[in-house]
Amino acid sequence: MSVPANFSAVSLRQVLHDQLSVNKNSAVYVAFSGGLDSHVLLHVLSSLASDYPFSLKAIHIDHSLQGQSAAWADHCQQVCDGLSVPLTTRTLNIYQNKGESIEAAARDARYAALAECLPEGGLCMTAQHRNDQTETLLLQLLRGAGVHGLAAMPASKNFSTGRLLRPLLAFTRDDLLDYANRHKLVWIEDPSNQDSRFDRNFLRNEVLPVLRGRWPGMDKSLSRSARHAASAATMLDEMASSDLLYCEVASNHFFPPCIACLNAELLAGLSPTHRANALRYWVRMNGFAVPGDERIQTLIQLLEESSAKGSVNWSGGEIRLDNKMLWLCDKSDDGHPAIDGFLDWVLPAPLQFQNFQLQATKVRGEGLAISLLEDFALRVGFRAGGEQCRMPGDHGSKPLKTLFQDLSIPSWVRGGVPLVFLDDELIAVSSFWSNPHYLPAPDEEGYVFSVHHIGLDDQK
Repeated sequence: MSVPANFSAVSLRQVLHDQLSVNKNSAVYVAFSGGLDSHVLLHVLSSLASDYPFSLKAIHIDHSLQGQSAAWADHCQQVCDGLSVPLTTRTLNIYQNKGESIEAAARDARYAALAECLPEGGLCMTAQHRNDQTETLLLQLLRGAGVHGLAAMPASKNFSTGRLLRPLLAFTRDDLLDYANRHKLVWIEDPSNQDSRFDRNFLRNEVLPVLRGRWPGMDKSLSRSARHAASAATMLDEMASSDLLYCEVASNHFFPPCIACLNAELLAGLSPTHRANALRYWVRMNGFAVPGDERIQTLIQLLEESSAKGSVNWSGGEIRLDNKMLWLCDKSDDGHPAIDGFLDWVLPAPLQFQNFQLQATKVRGEGLAISLLEDFALRVGFRAGGEQCRMPGDHGSKPLKTLFQDLSIPSWVRGGVPLVFLDDELIAVSSFWSNPHYLPAPDEEGYVFSVHHIGLDDQK
């Protein structure tokens, strides 16, 4: 979004009217703190709602960090009542992880609460402006971020089951202040914004006034730099996506705690820069925070060693190299689904677990003969020890442990692989093996079983 050179507060509404990317009948939710920025955004959108039209609602997040927070929630309700905008208020209890700042904990909790309130296909709008973008870019620069961090805040991105929009990024705080004064808006001033113990406040209150005194146009220049970084980040992501096409392994072969896998030999064939870029993208696209440079370099060194085996872990995630495969694992999941005994399964409906579904797909001449399974309720459980897999013809059985070894399934994956039983007989090991004594005739239909990862396959 661009702002005309002769911009004034009068035209803020017109600029948003002309350039706002909102479809007719969209469900628009404004994150409304009651402060200047979000009050201006809500006021402008309420005046536009009759022109588009779209459904406008507000969400106020009470972090419970200030003694005045209840009064602020009341203020937000009064403003919304005056604008005839429905308001939802969510009160949070902020939990800090070890080593986490209260700023980061509050931000994460706020966005999680906003995501819970957003309906499928809804648009969540936040009121960050150009000055906020400057602060974000400088903070990322001081943290040593790469181009994804230096891209700062995107104007639009996927969010929960909808999208997050920041329509004010082209405007400065002075633009918003001018609009608010002209329209006689009343807003909340959070006293914690003056506390320079917080990094962002220190930049805003102590550093940026000095920089703007020397470089008055710095906010516009840094906003342009963020856009350049965003373009570079998009190009790197496209390159990584192309590289991973050759290295990724089909996702229906993964079970908790592993959620993705790469062919380590093919990955090692990429140049070092492409390899590091592909690894970062792979981790990020699977919902994890990207490990730092030191851990990425440790992984690259492992890949360069013949017959290497090892692991790299960081907050929330772990990557394991074993048998020329690179496994991305969730450290919060021990790989043993929390069920007692067995679950009954009536085909063909999928069987739901916490983070995946077990699915049955009809094929011809493969898997388990449908005719032999009709009128039976199967049982699904997980490895307890001693399970046997019948071999073709009269070749007896082999232990499930041996089958896993033959298939090069790592030990930490085996506890999460669903086992399908007919009465007490093991007839399928999901995605890997079907009992040959239940094989359909070439012209008959059979079932093959596979895992669908909830929220992972859908996002890819």
